[in-house]
Amino acid sequence: MGLQAVKMEKILPPWDEVDTASPEGEESWSSATKNVAIDIGYGFVKLLSGQQGIRFPSVVGRGRELNYLSPLSKNNQPLENLQININGQDYFVGKLAIRQSELASRSLEQNRAVDPNAKILLLTAIGLLFQWEDQKFNLVTGLPTSYYANYSKEWSRELGGQYNIEVRQKGQMRQKKIAIREVYVIPQPFGTLYDQMLNTIGNITNQELSEMLVGIVDIGYKTTDYAVADKLEFIEHLSSSTTTGLANVHRLMASFLQKNFNLEKQDFELDEIVEEAAVRVAGKAQDLSSVREDFFAEIARKIINEISSRWDYRQFDIILLTGGGGEALAQYIIPHFPNMVLVDDAQYANARGFQKLANKLFDNA
Repeated sequence: MGLQAVKMEKILPPWDEVDTASPEGEESWSSATKNVAIDIGYGFVKLLSGQQGIRFPSVVGRGRELNYLSPLSKNNQPLENLQININGQDYFVGKLAIRQSELASRSLEQNRAVDPNAKILLLTAIGLLFQWEDQKFNLVTGLPTSYYANYSKEWSRELGGQYNIEVRQKGQMRQKKIAIREVYVIPQPFGTLYDQMLNTIGNITNQELSEMLVGIVDIGYKTTDYAVADKLEFIEHLSSSTTTGLANVHRLMASFLQKNFNLEKQDFELDEIVEEAAVRVAGKAQDLSSVREDFFAEIARKIINEISSRWDYRQFDIILLTGGGGEALAQYIIPHFPNMVLVDDAQYANARGFQKLANKLFDNA
């Protein structure tokens, strides 16, 4: 049975039947509800552990028992070995899926509520944040701008509830109970806006930005999202998504590798090649720096044209450039728009904003 046919079930007792008592000592901490933020991108899943950004490829494959694990392997870190069991089915996630699954796939559905891979990725991310065997969470996450109106309510309903899972921790599969109590879904680029104007507990510290007309350009793997906020109000008719993103660079790179080296690469195998701008062929490293820069420049020109066709950039007080693609393409795009700035650590900006908003919304949850 293929990955897309997997049906995951969740346990949904009424919340008034869930024991929320807070016993004394250590168990009282385990009963507390943790506010979490997870940015499920088409290329990578991003989340925060404290102030530290964590990411793993949005790739899922069938899991199985690995008969031999070398004690000398360099792939022995937790993020290299993400494994989860849901309803008795094992899945490899991220880099482990890329290395060990015969059939691995990215999560690329527009409607994540009907995409089993999206739920697997989200539960794996929450598994990284576990402190106890039984823990409750409030969640803020996002959807691409053009998909928000159609799918946000369904995605929110789909995520809430309780789940029994097993996750790999310290080399062992451990049982966990997850209760996702509150779910709040926002247009994805608004995570960057909240990151720029809120402190860690969700209070506004950049009042000037909250009064501006702000454009946000969020360049990801599969999509580029364009969002407009006028004094924090989402202006929907000026906001949209396109299918331009770093996946276009991957496709160009895949074609180049096939033509010049007769190499066939899956899209998720190209992540490291594009990031490192190098590929090994018969044991010899091939420098792809100039090729990658040409592809970056080509995709940047497309995004520049998209911005110009959608917006008169002069109407905005500021345009925030964000996302992993924003970091990669900033040097080509920013010179064309004098009021555009690249946000700090742009790859995690949405996740940081989600977390700040979660702390604001659920401070008394």
